[in-house]
Amino acid sequence: MNAKQLQKEMALWIVRLNTDDLHERQQAQIEFEAWRSKYPEHHDQLDQMLNFSESMQQFSTTHGISSQNIRNSMKVSQQSKKHILQLFSKVLVFCVSIGGVVYFTAHSTMMSYYTADYKTEIGQMHSITLEDGSKVTLAAKSAIKLDFTAEKRQINLVQGDIYIDVAKDPQRPLIVHTAQADFKALGTRFIVYQYANSSVLNMLHSKVETRSLAQNSQVKVVKQGEKISADSLGLSPISELDIASTEFAWDKHQILADQLPLADLLTNLGRYHHQYLIFNHSTLKDYKVSGVINAKQDLDQTLRLLVTQYPIKITKLGDHVIYITSK
Repeated sequence: MNAKQLQKEMALWIVRLNTDDLHERQQAQIEFEAWRSKYPEHHDQLDQMLNFSESMQQFSTTHGISSQNIRNSMKVSQQSKKHILQLFSKVLVFCVSIGGVVYFTAHSTMMSYYTADYKTEIGQMHSITLEDGSKVTLAAKSAIKLDFTAEKRQINLVQGDIYIDVAKDPQRPLIVHTAQADFKALGTRFIVYQYANSSVLNMLHSKVETRSLAQNSQVKVVKQGEKISADSLGLSPISELDIASTEFAWDKHQILADQLPLADLLTNLGRYHHQYLIFNHSTLKDYKVSGVINAKQDLDQTLRLLVTQYPIKITKLGDHVIYITSK
């Protein structure tokens, strides 16, 4: 069996071994052991697959894969690798993201992303001009929804990062809404980054009123050359920002990490590569990264560097799935 066929087979076995139907799962285990015995030369890879499959089962026992998904997966077992991987990605997202413990940084199946007014694909950056004249640039795998009326202008940042050059309208100040804060534009240019558990504002020109959505409802005005972050606890202290470096990094697809949680860095990297990064956000969030990372450089090279700096383990399943755990 060649490498491509092995990848297809492993993807299908993961689907079957993680079904919510106990009988089908037990039957799949019996069949897998029989199948595995035929390929002793691949035991190392298959052992990695089993470890990965067991970890998935631990993440969620109440949100399994339906029997219909299994039947569908077997119907396409002879189809192209592309189709296999498309099915595999949907199954993985379903079974590991619902539990809320894993942040899956690949082809998002969240309805809010697909129903967004504007969105970008992996590795894509796109600029648009809104009806009011404001210019918005979306970074890779980002999405926004617009809520513009005669009384207000609101951009809901569904995921990813946006660079905004705001058109003036004193009667309708533009607001960028994230899961953690509302950023009310009192000036023109700024960047908003949406992470898994926080959002960050980089102020490039004039100022923005930042209102926390946490219970304390803090409000701070962030001025040119400053930055602030918001999370479930409220707003961080305001800190200084190098405007020139920030704009250069945006244009060149660089990540300026300043005590950035490792999990958030991985999230960003996943938006630039056609590979699946799977990790437990809570176990990696305490590792902080500082430095300049080129998001578009070879992903394996970046991950190898991270392994030398942090106590993490990288497990690859074929060429398309990368499982990252804390040692």
